[in-house]
Amino acid sequence: MPREPRIEYADALYHVLNRGNYRQDLFVVQGAGASFEQTLYEACERFGWQVHAFVLMSNHYHLCLETRDANLGLGMQWLQSTFANRFNRFVHERGHVFQGRYKALLIERGDSLLRVVNYIHLNPVRASIEKVETLERYTMSSFPRFFSHKRPACLVNTDWLSLAGNLKPTKAGMRCYQKYLALSKEGDRQRCESLYRELCRGWYVGTREGKQALLKDMDKGLLNPAVLGRVMGEDRAMLLLEEGLRRLGKGLGDLASDLRLSPWKVVLAGWIKQQSSVGNRWFSEVMYMGSIYGISKAIAEEMRKKKQRGLWQRLMIAKS
Repeated sequence: MPREPRIEYADALYHVLNRGNYRQDLFVVQGAGASFEQTLYEACERFGWQVHAFVLMSNHYHLCLETRDANLGLGMQWLQSTFANRFNRFVHERGHVFQGRYKALLIERGDSLLRVVNYIHLNPVRASIEKVETLERYTMSSFPRFFSHKRPACLVNTDWLSLAGNLKPTKAGMRCYQKYLALSKEGDRQRCESLYRELCRGWYVGTREGKQALLKDMDKGLLNPAVLGRVMGEDRAMLLLEEGLRRLGKGLGDLASDLRLSPWKVVLAGWIKQQSSVGNRWFSEVMYMGSIYGISKAIAEEMRKKKQRGLWQRLMIAKS
């Protein structure tokens, strides 16, 4: 199966994370953390990145990156492969260092950026390694770097400090941010797990409105991604459903009130299926189309014979 495409465009924000191969400890090895940090700074210089936050834990890392150009994949390939070569020299080994492909979630600008930065900086607190009051002692993180005037130029904090309460990018501003972190820290285990699912899974961190606006820009070709595919999943399917209903002069209420395999619903499902990765269960649950077997058979026959040519034409021609 081909790999899902990355969504890349200029001035994009990402939450990037990955683990050691077989969950092996990486950054407990002497010098490994400093080596990764230095490699990250070199990647920033090579690819024009900015880092809003990073943390290295024993067997995984989190990065909050901003890319000036659409080059996340190219830069991450260089970062991970370069570090892997350096790490293998530390341990006198060969082979893979990371657990396959890294995850990269797009971040909506605004509050979502601050939430991801907070999540990253609080990793050592959630792991009971440090308290918020002692986070400066955790050296494998961007947090203590922001208290120094000698930090690399690629480490930036102006945007998210402003979001945290119009704080200034100064040492005093960071002290206020540290107090803010103490107030926002999640102590409940269930809530921490929910936060992980929200900020570390899927493909987008932000509001539903922001996500749909991004998808619309991609459909218009404004962001020019190489492929629109499974990476958007159900979010893209819902966007297509809303647009398809508009083109057919239908509404969401018609999905529930009309026949399960009404011709227009079968055509619309086929049109959505051509442009997204959702399966027949999604059509059954969202479009009220009945059994999965019946849906599969109806869509396959319609897409093969195209009996409802008029409906297909209406879907293929966008309305202003």
